Amino acid sequence: MSYFLFLALFLGIPIVLLLAQLRWEKRPTPAIWQNMSVRQALLIIIALALFYTTPWDNYLVATRVWWYDPALVTGLTIG
Repeated sequence: MSYFLFLALFLGIPIVLLLAQLRWEKRPTPAIWQNMSVRQALLIIIALALFYTTPWDNYLVATRVWWYDPALVTGLTIG
């Protein structure tokens, strides 16, 4: 399984399903979220996850604790 397929299956599908559920339920939202759209909230969560996990992932790859099979990734190195 390629990394892109892994992301699509385990991140893409749940995100789409959760967004569909949010549109379908129409529950009252907490006061802190009332002035924020679903897209804005999702972007905040994505940004937090990206900024929190990127340094840790880079450290694990650099110290060879975690690695990717070269046949399954694009070969683009960031960091």
